[in-house]
Amino acid sequence: MALSAQAQETLTVKFTGATAAGGYSPFTSVMVTDLTQGWMTTLTYPDTVLVLTPSQVGVGEWQGKDCRLGAAFPNPFVGKTCVPLELSEASEVTLQVIRVDGKVVVTRDMRLARGVHNVTVGLSTPGMAFLRVATPHGSSVARLVCTGHGGADEVSVVSKDVAFGRGGNPGVFELGDLMRYEAFLTANGTTSHSTVVEQAQFNNETVTLVFPVEAPEGAIDGLFTINEEGAKVYFSKGNLQYDKNSGTWSFMEHQYDMVETLGQNVGEGYANQNIVSLFGWSTSGYDLGSPCYQPWSTSTYYYDYQAYCNFHFNLYDQTGQADWGYNAIANGGNTENLWRTLTTEEWAYIFESRATSSGIRFAKARVGDVNGVIILPDNWSGSYFNLNFPNTTNVYYENNPISMEQWEMIEQYGVVFLPTAGYRLGTEVYNTESSGHYWSSSKYNEDRANCVSVFDSGLYPQAVDFIHNGFSVRLVRMAQ
Repeated sequence: MALSAQAQETLTVKFTGATAAGGYSPFTSVMVTDLTQGWMTTLTYPDTVLVLTPSQVGVGEWQGKDCRLGAAFPNPFVGKTCVPLELSEASEVTLQVIRVDGKVVVTRDMRLARGVHNVTVGLSTPGMAFLRVATPHGSSVARLVCTGHGGADEVSVVSKDVAFGRGGNPGVFELGDLMRYEAFLTANGTTSHSTVVEQAQFNNETVTLVFPVEAPEGAIDGLFTINEEGAKVYFSKGNLQYDKNSGTWSFMEHQYDMVETLGQNVGEGYANQNIVSLFGWSTSGYDLGSPCYQPWSTSTYYYDYQAYCNFHFNLYDQTGQADWGYNAIANGGNTENLWRTLTTEEWAYIFESRATSSGIRFAKARVGDVNGVIILPDNWSGSYFNLNFPNTTNVYYENNPISMEQWEMIEQYGVVFLPTAGYRLGTEVYNTESSGHYWSSSKYNEDRANCVSVFDSGLYPQAVDFIHNGFSVRLVRMAQ
């Protein structure tokens, strides 16, 4: 029996945490996924080092083409070690642990499928030993060195997608595999997650996993770049609504909420409803000269809605008070001038030009039974959830059916959902299942302003519509 030695190359990946502002951040765990091989494991602090052993490199015997043992890791070891076993076809297998004096301390027979398996070997006393695997067509041997007293003499096989444990080879790995790393921090009962790093792994290195700055009150925990200069915003956690009885502005509880889901009759009596959420343009409630400045205004004459009573002005001009976001939002910090409405150029940048980690900016979808468009944050990873027809405007909502359980899972990554809340003309509400319209702060001419319009088979980030229409409002807040 001829034994041969090959150079063993192990890769060490160390992890450290940081904040988006550049400071150090602790973390409680790191999720590691080999996207090429399809396995996953988790390092739990203080374990911050991942050791990867390429499966095609090892110390052992190669006879025939049916089986091969790689190098044990760790080796030397105390207690237990792990040895990768590669089978070119399903086979009956005999595993033996043999002491250097020739004594067989463990024998186990089994049938294993084709592929790579992890063989766990335990030795009770120090010394040199060998792991031998034999099949009807050949055999292979790996050398083991135990340096301390451990548990029992044993041998077992675990599947390729089960982690061996701290310091062990977590699964099948080959140089250049696409790896995915994400850290988590649990404190005071709340868990936050870092941005995701996806990279081909060839070398030893330290990977820094960055935790975003905590989102402000009322905001979704996701950052969105809005221009070429790199300015970023947080979106509010729901569409804007106004309570006439209390005179209170607030964000809806859920992103998929809209007028209908509040249990209102939104027919001819819309103007008499207490909670309203489809606003004519510049109806922030501040009396700036135009007749229709109250959020419940239902006039169908465009000249009643001009910002600052002048068709030349945008919502953000003059004092800025024509913008709904100038109001104190009860569940969004309750302080004036914290929020604002995106300009039409910013809406267009988010949908059409923004660079993201995954290359995906948006996708039309149906969340539960509500249609709309999903907007992905800058750091979205395609591995979070598979979306069909990303960045495509002329597709139907049902191409991405998302259950409520799935939505709760992906929403935690900072995803925005704009529901099809329809539109209001006078006191009547239309198209709540098929279209959604969201104001920008940019005027177009004397009777129209820019907006985002989402239809069953279309999406227009720089649409133009009459300012007397009642549209939805989704506010943003600048990231510091």
